Amino acid sequence: MCGKVVLAAAHTEEGPWCVRCRRTHLAEPCSQCGQPAPVTVRDNEERPVCRRCWQREHQRPLRRCIDCGEDKPAARLTEGGPLCEKCDNRRAPQVLCPRCGRTRKVKILSTGVCRACAQQTGPRQPCRNCGRTRLVAYRDADSQPWCDGCRRQTQAEPCSGCGTHKVVCARDHNGPWCKACWETVRPGPPCTDCGQRPSMSALAADGVARCVPCYLAAQVPCARCGTTARAERHWPEGPVCLSCVDAVRLTHEHCSRCGQLAGVFHRELAGPLCPDCAGVTFSYRCPTCGAMDRLLRGQCPPCTARRDLVELLTQPDGQPAAWLTPLAELLENYDNPYSLCLYLRRPGGHLIRRMVTGELVCSHEALDELRQTTAVQHLRSLLVLAEILEPRDEELAQFIRDVQTALARTTDQQDKTILARYVRWHLMPLAHQRAERDASFTRYQREHLRRTLYAARLLLSDLRARGIRLAALTQPVVDHWLIRNRSRQRYARPFLLWAATSGLAPAHVAIGTSAHTGSREIMSDTDRVLLSIKLETDDTLALADRVAGCLILQYGQSCWRLVNITAGDVLAHPDEPGILGLQLGRDPLWLRPRLSALLQQLVNNRRPLAGALRHRSTPYLFPGLRPDRPITAATLQIRLRKLGIPSARTARNGAWLSLVGSVHWKMLADLLGVADTTASAWHRENGGDRASYVASRLHKARGSVGPE
Repeated sequence: MCGKVVLAAAHTEEGPWCVRCRRTHLAEPCSQCGQPAPVTVRDNEERPVCRRCWQREHQRPLRRCIDCGEDKPAARLTEGGPLCEKCDNRRAPQVLCPRCGRTRKVKILSTGVCRACAQQTGPRQPCRNCGRTRLVAYRDADSQPWCDGCRRQTQAEPCSGCGTHKVVCARDHNGPWCKACWETVRPGPPCTDCGQRPSMSALAADGVARCVPCYLAAQVPCARCGTTARAERHWPEGPVCLSCVDAVRLTHEHCSRCGQLAGVFHRELAGPLCPDCAGVTFSYRCPTCGAMDRLLRGQCPPCTARRDLVELLTQPDGQPAAWLTPLAELLENYDNPYSLCLYLRRPGGHLIRRMVTGELVCSHEALDELRQTTAVQHLRSLLVLAEILEPRDEELAQFIRDVQTALARTTDQQDKTILARYVRWHLMPLAHQRAERDASFTRYQREHLRRTLYAARLLLSDLRARGIRLAALTQPVVDHWLIRNRSRQRYARPFLLWAATSGLAPAHVAIGTSAHTGSREIMSDTDRVLLSIKLETDDTLALADRVAGCLILQYGQSCWRLVNITAGDVLAHPDEPGILGLQLGRDPLWLRPRLSALLQQLVNNRRPLAGALRHRSTPYLFPGLRPDRPITAATLQIRLRKLGIPSARTARNGAWLSLVGSVHWKMLADLLGVADTTASAWHRENGGDRASYVASRLHKARGSVGPE
């Protein structure tokens, strides 16, 4: 009936029937609950009664379980006493599952299938609580299905050990216990390896009594390669590691016995032998598409990702959310299905599910009310790229939220009015001006304005605590405040200037400019050259990090300048093929051959970091998560620090001192795109002066015969 190749449970005129189809065919509506199910018994009036209703009316007597100590119906009587069904399953023997090939506890006694495989083959129905189509974990008194997630939420109780609300695994005189805590306090012999926790009821494959953590972490020699690792499978030759199991999964040839294309278990004189013909059965073929690979929850990773995506975007009424179809098409472009499955099960997928169920409105305003985590920001960018939400300047919107938070934390109404005027007539115009001038309002500009607003709020609150009005402010009061808030001097000065200009503060009170001196710590030439050679030749490192590190170590570029370089800034030499350059200043900067080759690879292979957007083109050499934005300078510094560059500023200082010693500062300013004052300052730092440039030009003019 279903077309699956399984053992026949019955033969009829229509053909063979499997167990599940036979039960469905013989099902009748129960006379008590009304649900179609196989008939267990018939009452006095010959009406059908299902197994669930029969057990509800004829419950077994309660007995005290010898393991968990709860009063439950006895599933099995042992020499020590009765066992409930849960504890009896915990003591179940571990055998070799014919489907996955792992040594696990049996779930289906008739076939010897383990619990994990039996759960993956179970029915999927809409959950009564959340409406998502999931595996049925249990049914309530009305015989309605519940998924495992909703079951854990509704049946959770505070654990006696950790105090966390979890599903109760066992109870004793102390109260309920979760599964993790119960494994540490339940009665039983101690673990042979650690001796701290009770061992499992069943012995491991090697006959050693271990607790669950030690059993999972036990490393044994692989029977095939000899590597000491965790046993992924237990085959007839012994424990086998994951690498050897993957070699069987991913090596596909026609079997010499059955002739089917399958994984090669081992080779004989006649040819390769598949696992089925070798007598070993484990799941590596996807039942949906037939691909042979690792299986993730019963299917190959691509099929599992598509199934999770469909379930996520299914509304409680069973209809797909059509208005989120562009988002689904965008998520399908994940190059790694494992990453998509992981994203859908994390906070990003939970937010999408809330939008599907109607709990969260799909709008910028609804997302602004949430805590601005990475998941919220990433989902917002995906919705904008999918053209579901209108694009906007996110940093400017975040600054507006920062302003609202600062005003909400201000208790005094007069101070709130002053801050609101300061934001409306000074900070917001400044933010819009920088956004129009630089084509975008950056994160660092937003942070600077936020600190400026915070310093103004702190100054007003301190004056309010001392009983001083802003109009009666004096210079000694300002100086006393600066002594305790020296780090906020450069942020409080703009507020005081604006207040004096607006007539809110005395004009004779001011805050001086803070002297800003950069770090003069340098990286030695030996360390710079050796590290630069390593970055040019080591192919195991990330390509983008190698190019960025070389540009900092050799040419003293800043991280902020590097992340804003686009593909249009890359030039090809007109006379020397294979040599590339960068248009950083007025004149092009031609790079070394090895660095030019790395830059060419980066131009050809650059992609956004987000898995769902890697198929889109980006103009930046160092793109971020989105194709229209580069990576942040702070992120680039963290990645360079892992390569051995202690600080980008330290490496730049060493590179600039080396460059100004061999190339004139004016030429460096034109090549590297820095101001003449900056290049001249590095020239003086190296022991030179500006007069040397005039002397060199005059000397060249006297020696030249023709035009320059």
